[in-house]
Amino acid sequence: MAYELSAEIRKEKNPRELRRQGRIPGVIYGPGAHHLIAFERKDLEGLLARITRSSRISLKLDGERFDTFIKEIQYDLFTDTVIHLDLYQPPAQRPITIDVPFRLRGEAKGRQSGGVVYQLRDAVEVRGSSDKIPELIELEVTELDIGQALHASDVRLAEGIQLLTPAEAVLVTVLAQRKEEVVAAPVEAVAVEGEAVAEGEGAEGAATPAAPGAGKEEPAKASAKAPAKAQAKAKEEPEGRKKK
Repeated sequence: MAYELSAEIRKEKNPRELRRQGRIPGVIYGPGAHHLIAFERKDLEGLLARITRSSRISLKLDGERFDTFIKEIQYDLFTDTVIHLDLYQPPAQRPITIDVPFRLRGEAKGRQSGGVVYQLRDAVEVRGSSDKIPELIELEVTELDIGQALHASDVRLAEGIQLLTPAEAVLVTVLAQRKEEVVAAPVEAVAVEGEAVAEGEGAEGAATPAAPGAGKEEPAKASAKAPAKAQAKAKEEPEGRKKK
C-alpha cells in the first residue's frame, strides 16, 4: 500500500522563511529525480502519524507521481517538531535496503510469572524489491517464558526479501525481575550486668597511678603575644558561561 502526499517545487530558498509560512522544506532524490520541495505542515505531520519508516509514499509533485520511501526525518532539538524531510525514489526493478520496524503481539507467558519483557531493537534491516517491502512486522510473544528470547532468525519474511540483520541478534527477551537484597544493620553488643569488663578497660572507681612529679606545681610559663591579625585576601572567580 502506498500513502499519498503532495508537495511543490521549493521556490523560497530560505528554510526558516518556509517554516514561518507553515510549510516544511524537503528534498526528493533518486534516479532521474532531484528536487528541492516543500510540504504543507498539516499534511506532512498528519501522514507521519499514520505510517512507518518503511511505508511507501506516492508523492504528487507538479503533476508527476514518484514512488518514494522516507530516507531521513529531521526534528527540532527543543520542540521535537519536523523541520525537514528527505524522500528517496529507488531505481525501478532493483532491490533496496531498508529498516522495517516491528511490534510485539500478545502477552508473554513469562510476564504472568513476574518476568519483565525487554525489547532490544525496534527494527530489522532487509533487502528486496520495493513493492514487497513490508510496512511493519509483527512478532508473536505469547509463548515467550522467562529466560527465553526471539532472535532476528525468528522473523518471517515474504519470498524474495532478504534479512540483513544478523540471525543471532536478540530482538526481545523475558528476564526474571531482580529482587533487592536487604542487608541487616549490625547489632551493637550490650554489656550484661555482672559480666567481666572488657580487656584493656579499667574498672569503675579503680585508682589510676599518678605520673612521676604529679601534684607539684610548675611555674607559669610566659606566653609570648603574637600579632592576632591575619590579612585575608578575597579570591575573585570568573563568572560561569551558560551553555545552551
